[in-house]
Amino acid sequence: MRLNLTSVFHRKAATAPRPKPKSEVEHWNETEQRTGRGERIFWLQHPRVTMHYHRRSKIDGLIWQEWIPQALGRPAETALELGCGQGSLLPHLLRCSTARTLVGVDLDDSRFAAIRQELGPAADRVRFIAADVNRIQLEESCYELIYAVQSFHHFENFEHIFAEIHRALRPGGFCVLEEFVGPRRFQWTDTQLALIRHILGIMPLQFRIYPNGMEKNQEGRSTVEEVIRFCPSEAIRSDEIVPLFYKTFDVVHHNKLGGTIQHLLYSGIIHNFPDEDPATEHLIDSIDALESAFIEGGVISSDFALLVGRKREIANSSK
Repeated sequence: MRLNLTSVFHRKAATAPRPKPKSEVEHWNETEQRTGRGERIFWLQHPRVTMHYHRRSKIDGLIWQEWIPQALGRPAETALELGCGQGSLLPHLLRCSTARTLVGVDLDDSRFAAIRQELGPAADRVRFIAADVNRIQLEESCYELIYAVQSFHHFENFEHIFAEIHRALRPGGFCVLEEFVGPRRFQWTDTQLALIRHILGIMPLQFRIYPNGMEKNQEGRSTVEEVIRFCPSEAIRSDEIVPLFYKTFDVVHHNKLGGTIQHLLYSGIIHNFPDEDPATEHLIDSIDALESAFIEGGVISSDFALLVGRKREIANSSK
């Protein structure tokens, strides 16, 4: 549930289907193990693609993990990550001095073993909680930062979660979501798929070959039932994240991160794009520029967003 979202639901699959994981925890553990071994399967694993993504995500020239302590005037006393996965982002927040202490929440305690060892002495500054975020109960006014990175679109009970976040934030505290906010259940729009098909049509063949040798000419759209069968929580209410965030918090930043074309276009073929190759970098830059132009022109929306909101102070109505 990190920055590694991709379409794994091809109606015309180019590779033999993998055995269905016994649980979502096992599915995400397997995915993180594959990427940990260096297997390049997601769009944001390519450094040139990531460069553009990070450029769009910056606030006043800073990544949000660096911007938060600047906005607060100091590191957050305590920060909470919802859907932290194996906790791989937590050391980064410690290095950025985003917060003095961190709390990570995910479904299964078994996911935290490796990161506890990796943290070493810093493990004393991190606490893990195994819980279902959909039913989470948070202590009031306990955190100065609550955030989620590519995990919130797997949650369903948004009204409860947002209410708990708001209640748990201290006055002036921040909620940050770096998220997939596109079509629920990956029901890509016809325009989105048509643009991907046209870009693939002018892309050199060597970039469009799947690992099994088949040629990629288009991106599929799985049925809702197929998406649910593969991952029951996938993008369950993703299209409601932005409006509910605006309803709950005072929004101070909303960065459109793109990905509407790129995270599908590169799905299954990103391994064909070599690093530090001028021709490849030019191709990636051109695709990124096209996607940005389509988003800015209102042809497509941005499927990924960085949302930064501050706790909304409720006026005292008592006289």
